[in-house]
Amino acid sequence: MSHQPHGGNQRAEASAADGDAELLARFERHLVQRRHSPSTARTYRRAAAHFLRWRRRKDAAAHSRISPEAVQQFLVEHLPVCTCPPPIIRSPRSVRAALNQVLLMTGGARLTHEQPSASAAIEAAVGAFDRHLLDVCGLAEQTRRSRCRCIQEFLGAVFPNGPILVEHITAATLIDFITASTTRERPHAAAMMVCALRSYLRFLRVDGRLQDDIGSSIPAPALWPLAALPPALADSDLALFWTVFDRSTPVGRRDYAMARCLADLALRCHEVAALTLEAIDWRAGVLTLTGTKSRRCDRLPLPEATGAALAEYLRLGRPACDTRAVFVHHRAPVGAAVARTTVRGVVRRAFARAGLPWTGTHILRHTAARRMLQRGCPLKEIADVLRHRSLDTTAIYAKVDLPQLRQVALPWPEVRS
Repeated sequence: MSHQPHGGNQRAEASAADGDAELLARFERHLVQRRHSPSTARTYRRAAAHFLRWRRRKDAAAHSRISPEAVQQFLVEHLPVCTCPPPIIRSPRSVRAALNQVLLMTGGARLTHEQPSASAAIEAAVGAFDRHLLDVCGLAEQTRRSRCRCIQEFLGAVFPNGPILVEHITAATLIDFITASTTRERPHAAAMMVCALRSYLRFLRVDGRLQDDIGSSIPAPALWPLAALPPALADSDLALFWTVFDRSTPVGRRDYAMARCLADLALRCHEVAALTLEAIDWRAGVLTLTGTKSRRCDRLPLPEATGAALAEYLRLGRPACDTRAVFVHHRAPVGAAVARTTVRGVVRRAFARAGLPWTGTHILRHTAARRMLQRGCPLKEIADVLRHRSLDTTAIYAKVDLPQLRQVALPWPEVRS
């Protein structure tokens, strides 16, 4: 009888080892399905096997389900002091990427980059505010994310350790926080914080937890949006920009087509990433956008150059896949729709290759507005293409036609001594 527990442990360990072997076999099939390169698949498998051996040493009867908490513990506690015999993978970046794929395969949540810790009360408050922004205000995801990030920062500064007491949110508290934010942030970032705080205070009043209208007491940094010229590429810079895409390769054709959508149609990054094959009406020459920032369905004329770039990519560059997204990954996961970060990265690298001092994609939207203005398009038509609800917003993008102004500018009088 005394040997039964030992035998039970052996059986449990053997069962766990069999479960890990089965999981590794599934993982190999998962990597093949995602079309990872053989070297990457080999690295990921070794990293997964390393994690599974560590888990069995901690718990001989560990079941096959893998939790994000266990992965995080492996990365933080074991990997920095690992002395396991080769062949293993110790690179934190490779191991993290591999185990994220294991979590994805087993239906778990991927590990995210380290974020500032927030108490459960703050997380609950920010979650309620986010639902209000979605259900009541109908704001786009990017706007909600930005405002929630600001409110999480505010609540973390005002209530770092204790519960959230709405009665402690006073005009003095708000003024002190905004004053501190203004000293460390650019004016536009501080203005965004003010907008988020006012929105949060309105939410608290609607929710019945705040009676006084203290939002009007928040000082806003002075901004003059029409004082400076909007950044836009000159015609020579735009011509140089088009030359840096290698259109002899599938990836180069994809990147060029995405850039044309940004610069010709003034699309936003997430709109380019969300384009589907059904959105393009080739016979009518129309592009239909759904799920835009304004949450409307918009139809735009498809310029010839943009249509040609899209057709070239779809015919000669896009890999065969089941997804209906226009732009897809050419490396693992091959065939999956690209993300907005992919679009941003493509433009940022193109600017670097061209030697242009820009990194963001919004300058291409400004450039599209400038080109339409120089062609004589009325401001209302430019607003329709940019999908602005207010002409005042469009005026920020296309308020100055410098070539036309140069024709009427008077010569500066010379100073005679």
